Amino acid sequence: MFSVARSFNARTPFLALRAVRQFSSPTSAEIRAKLKDDLKTAMKTKDALKAKVIRAVMAEVLNAEKANPDRFNDSMIMPIIQKAVTQRNDSATQFSAAGREDLAVTEIKEREILEAYLPTQLTEAEVDEKLKVALESLGDKANIGSIMKEFYTKVEKASVKGDVVSARAKALLASRS
Repeated sequence: MFSVARSFNARTPFLALRAVRQFSSPTSAEIRAKLKDDLKTAMKTKDALKAKVIRAVMAEVLNAEKANPDRFNDSMIMPIIQKAVTQRNDSATQFSAAGREDLAVTEIKEREILEAYLPTQLTEAEVDEKLKVALESLGDKANIGSIMKEFYTKVEKASVKGDVVSARAKALLASRS
């Protein structure tokens, strides 16, 4: 579940040991390498749309890294990709409402390209199962915050939508009372 990773902190001359969660989905470092490889492939195959989307995500990652160089780590890449997917969904909806189906189709294609980098989403049944395990491990002292904290120690945040987990946790607590 957890492993120890060594990291060098530039401010202190010693190695710091930190706990790192291990999940079955690819690490963010692997995602970064995959983005670079896919960009090269897209450029070689002259897939302009895919190259444009990957460049945009890589630019967002670089901007986030420059904005917080001390606090940025590879685990921040997944939320950036998720944010880009959400933006594409919102844009496609707005373009469809405005009658611009050509732009909506482009946004949907971009979203599909980005979704390839995200881990598969858990179903509601799987979320319920993992929430029940978290609730049982907490016992009588369970509240929404502690359930969510326990849940996310077992599940990668990128594999679930937070609002779904929150709603299911509230429903589970309400049914328990």
